[in-house]
Amino acid sequence: MEKAVREFKDDSTEAWYVVGKIFIALFAIAAIVFWFFGEKITHGRIACTMLLLLHMYCPGCGCTRAFNHLVHLRIWESFLSNPFVLSSLAMYVVFMVNTFLCHHTKKIGFTGFPVTRLVYADLIILMIQWVIRNVLYVGFGLTVL
Repeated sequence: MEKAVREFKDDSTEAWYVVGKIFIALFAIAAIVFWFFGEKITHGRIACTMLLLLHMYCPGCGCTRAFNHLVHLRIWESFLSNPFVLSSLAMYVVFMVNTFLCHHTKKIGFTGFPVTRLVYADLIILMIQWVIRNVLYVGFGLTVL
């Protein structure tokens, strides 16, 4: 079977696709580790330096717990811990499936997939949740962590 060759509009798509393939293996290893040891890892009480020094959450606070909840299919808890994990996973899956289809079919898949814009959008989601979380925590003493 001949491999379909199609050009992508975003020059970085191929590089992101290679990174995405590597991420599959890392994700699988991390998922196995968290399946068996996730509760011990997330309850080790390693304090966030930013929380200790500035009394504010860092943008990544809750990501480890969110990943642990995701591995155990506790989606709502994962979202509450840090929505960045779920949004990143959703964008990753859509991108990888689309790029795979573009590589291996002649007509299925969108070659204009805006991968770089999605990465920026995900970082914006990270910053928005960080601001909201700190306003609730610092201003009102509310937290989900």
